[in-house]
Formats: sequence, C-alpha cells, structure tokens
Amino acid sequence: MSKTISSMDTIVLVDGGAISAGALMALSGSEMYMTDGSTIGGAEPQVGGERADEKTVSVWSAELASQAEKNGRDGLIAKAMADDSVAIEGLVAAGKLLTLTAEEAKANGMTDDVYPSAEALEEDKDLTIIGSTGKTTINFLTDLLTSSVIAPLLLTIGLAGILIEIITPGFGIPGGIGILALSLYFGGGILSGVSGWEAVLLFIVGLGLLVAEVFIIPGFGIAGILGAGALFGSIFLSTPSPEVALQSLVIAIIGSVVLIFVVLRFTPGRKVFQRLVLKTDSATELGYTSSDPALKTLIGKVGVAKTILRPSGTADIEGQFVDVVTSGDFIPAGTPIIVINVEGMRVVVRKVEKELL
Repeated sequence: MSKTISSMDTIVLVDGGAISAGALMALSGSEMYMTDGSTIGGAEPQVGGERADEKTVSVWSAELASQAEKNGRDGLIAKAMADDSVAIEGLVAAGKLLTLTAEEAKANGMTDDVYPSAEALEEDKDLTIIGSTGKTTINFLTDLLTSSVIAPLLLTIGLAGILIEIITPGFGIPGGIGILALSLYFGGGILSGVSGWEAVLLFIVGLGLLVAEVFIIPGFGIAGILGAGALFGSIFLSTPSPEVALQSLVIAIIGSVVLIFVVLRFTPGRKVFQRLVLKTDSATELGYTSSDPALKTLIGKVGVAKTILRPSGTADIEGQFVDVVTSGDFIPAGTPIIVINVEGMRVVVRKVEKELL
C-alpha cells in the first residue's frame, strides 16, 4: 500500500494512531496531516511478539527514512520510529522507540499541520475523505499465525502428522492435518515478510531426503543427515531470529513426541495403530518353520570363506554362497572352512585343519 500511496499525489490524515505499518503509509503521503490526540511512530518490525532480526529492522527503518525524505521530512526521525538504536538529542534516547504526538510531529516537521477533526481538514482543504485504513483480515491472520503460541503449536502438529504418516503405510488424516498445519506455519512467515518460498522448498527437500532414508536407503547416512539439516534450516529461515527458531524447534520436537505417543497409545482400534501390529500367525502347524531343512545337509561339508568371518560373513560351500558364522574365531577370506553345526538359520563353521585337506 505504501507504494500505491507514494506513486501519486496523496493526502494522508492520521486520525488516531499511525503505528507499525501505519507509520510507513502516513509518511508515504505527499501531504500528511494529523488530528489532535493522534500519534505516529512505534514502528519496530516484530514477528510473533518478538523484535525481528537486525537485517529486517535495518531494511524496514531504511524504507521509513526513504519515504520520509522523499516527501521532505526528516529521515533520521523516521528511522528512530523503527530502530531503538537510533538516538536523537532532545527527542529520543538510545534503547527507546520514538513515538510522536501530533504537536511533536508538527514541531519536528513530520506532519504538515494538525486539525481538531477530520471534518475540519475536509472543510479547510475542500476535500472529501474517500476511505480509511485499519487492521485488515490479512494483518490479523499474520499476527495470529506468527504469534509465540500459535507458531510452535502449528509446527508441532505439522511434524507429528507427517511423522505418523512416515511410520505408518498409506496416507490418511494425520498426514492431511500435518500438511495443513505446516502450510499455515510457513504461510504466516511469508505473509509477515520474514521468510519466502525458499523456506518451504528447503522443508520439502529435507522431508523428501528423510523419506528416502527410511524407505529406500538402508541405515541412517548422508541422506538422513542432509534431510534433518534441511528441515532445521527451513525453520530458521521462517523465524525472525535464531533464538525464536531454537525455541520453536525445542517445543515442536518435544510436543511431536508426546502427540505421537498419545495418538498411537490411546487409539489401538484405529487403522493407524493397526498398521504397526503384525496380525499374521506363524505357527508350525500352518507350515512355518524357524529353519531351512536344506541347511542341515551342509553339516560336514567343506568350503572357502569368501569374506572375512568376524565372526559372521559369507562362504562358498560347493558352489553355493551361504551366510555363516564362526564360534567366535576370526577367519580371513580365502581360508578353507567346514560346517560343524546348523542352528535354525545359523550355519556354524570353523577353520579346516590341514590334515582334513
């Protein structure tokens, strides 16, 4: 809106308080007036009730100064409204944000004049006020989604929902809720201007790497580490400061663990829980056995260790590659071995003595 106002000759009236973004809109007008009792200033950028990072403060205060100077007003005074490190002798000390009353603004050249009411301005300038600005629905949603309570809660629900879907096959309600919560979480950061789509992209990449690590790549290796790093990085990109990011992460991780436990513990009859339980019967009378009868025929046969047996490895026994284990001895690859026992699926071997060769 500031760009729209500054792109044409515009008369702005501050009737009440021009704080935060309102200060920028007021300073963007080619003419700016205030009514008695009005104020302007207190424009420090915040996210979730916390002061934004230095980069955001610097950019925002520079924008205020630029619009003020463009319209013949004091840029340093405009900066002091957003950056508490700016001190102006006789007006504001370092560590305090500047907010001016209507008369103070007039005395310091920040408003063209002060009127007792909006009607007085209309009569004096022969104008008709065509509209006014207030807190929009978007502003309200942005403040809500980035608040210090709602943002960590959305992150918690999002992570828990996604993790439940990862550990249980298929895609259901938890995944849908998780995606919705994360969309609101990152959407708040984008609407507030703290983060961009790069945070969302980084989160998706991280999630994809973790899914690949769980379902495609065995163990926990480079993909898992990169995935976790990308997820954490996306959270840091979507918050105004590292401190806020760390706080949100701690709350989300603890909350997700608790939420997952509650869902899986107290919904045993639900499909999501049943997926974790093996329902097939492996009884012997149904044909299931704990060993392969063919392995028994290997007892007494001689072969060669194809890998180092320490104590387990692979051996070539009469042209058949078999997973074997020693009784604790380490046997180098290429060493002749003999099968001395078969316990279930466990083929036990030892080194062949020279006299048996």
